[in-house]
Amino acid sequence: MLVTDYVNPRMADRLRQMNLPFIDTVGNAYLNVPPVFVFIKGNRPPANLEKMTINWASQPTGLKIIFAFLCHPELVTAPYRDIAKAADVALGTVGRVLTNLKELGYLLDMGRRGRRIVNRKKLLDRWVTDYPERLRPKLLMGNFGTTKTDWWRDAPLLEFKAYWGGEVAAARITQYLRPEVVTIYAIEPTAELERTYRLREDPDGNIEVLRVFWDVEWYGANREEVPPLLVYADLLATGDPRNIETAHLIYEQELTRLIGKD
Repeated sequence: MLVTDYVNPRMADRLRQMNLPFIDTVGNAYLNVPPVFVFIKGNRPPANLEKMTINWASQPTGLKIIFAFLCHPELVTAPYRDIAKAADVALGTVGRVLTNLKELGYLLDMGRRGRRIVNRKKLLDRWVTDYPERLRPKLLMGNFGTTKTDWWRDAPLLEFKAYWGGEVAAARITQYLRPEVVTIYAIEPTAELERTYRLREDPDGNIEVLRVFWDVEWYGANREEVPPLLVYADLLATGDPRNIETAHLIYEQELTRLIGKD
């Protein structure tokens, strides 16, 4: 079950489609365990909470910084310049996001002893909920199709400055899933990749190419898959039961260590 501060109406509908139970602090909820069925949406948070939330959670730059902190919690103690580089955001954004995280109860500022992310599980759940709606659509570079079958199995994606996400990354990590949608995160336009594997633009194609939104050198440029947190979010966003099952495997194998103990 997702427990969070606030689920907006659009996300409530998405979570219901995914059959993912949720409850928030303002009374919105979804639970479908026959004979019990609860679905409440539309309750609004207090004005002060909504104002604080929109300053970071609804902004792509804020989601980038939170992604960096979730993947590498120690980064929160780094200088602002290093945080900006890891998250690929403007330097001036960092201070505003840190302030809002502190106000929302996700950041503990201990003065000379540094800063620490707290409530990491709750923050991760919130990021996974917001990412597909707030940031992911802005990253899409195009959809493609190809006549080649299983071309992705042997494709040396790193040579094209790109990384596997979604179902392909999950299949490589867990050896559990047969991908139906191929998700690629690329640093630059993929013309060479398209020529090599005969990819053609197709709005209904099962190959989606998105733009990398993190500093790949900082995260490890030689890994062929995107960070596990992003794989997890990609899978949950599909709403497909088998993808969600695989997402839980990735959570147990890769993400529990990021949560740790607050």
